[in-house]
Amino acid sequence: MNVWQIDLKVYLLKNISYKGVMKKVTAFIDNTLEKDEYWKKYHKESRNKFYCYNLLYPIEKNGEYREGSIYTIQIRTVLEELKDYFIESLKDNVTIEMKGLVTKEQLLKQKYISKLISVTPVVIKTQKLYWRDELSIEEYLNLLRINLTKKYNEFYKTKLDKNIEMFSGIRFKSKMPVSTKYKDISILGEKIELEIAKNEIAQKLAFFALGVGCGCMAARGFSYVNPRWV
Repeated sequence: MNVWQIDLKVYLLKNISYKGVMKKVTAFIDNTLEKDEYWKKYHKESRNKFYCYNLLYPIEKNGEYREGSIYTIQIRTVLEELKDYFIESLKDNVTIEMKGLVTKEQLLKQKYISKLISVTPVVIKTQKLYWRDELSIEEYLNLLRINLTKKYNEFYKTKLDKNIEMFSGIRFKSKMPVSTKYKDISILGEKIELEIAKNEIAQKLAFFALGVGCGCMAARGFSYVNPRWV
């Protein structure tokens, strides 16, 4: 299993507020995809997307990313051809707010993962606006596991057992959900730490989550996680 990470340096052409940063980073990546007919079609299709990304780093403590400054965006994917396209195209992309500078590629090594820690809010889709209005914590973890297993099975054309134990614990890093503006609605997500079970399949799924996100809307900037390696 391969997971590639791309470190993209960008130069800001305008100030970006903390509340608007996800929208602007997403627009930058979307703009890159739309410049190629094949990847434009991939981007527009209603299907699982096998990439994820975080937001501008370092985080500005005053809540405003500054014009004239250089920041890093990390993009991960399990698709080698998409990795190749991003490496060549992101560094040459320009939007109103930011300009790509350089990209650096890294192939992540699969090691034992004790925890997955959310960097951007983890989102799951339920019938109601917020999962706590209809699910228990156990059901929430089950839905995370089922969604990730479905993605894995689709990508590798296999049939992992959807009932395998994946998570052995969870810690919520904030008492309230994180609200993020998306289009005309607010998306409620969680900042969490997920303890990963020690079985082989759980470890495979956790590593896979690094490249596709651990939750929904990873191709919109949500559900990006980092590992706690052992």
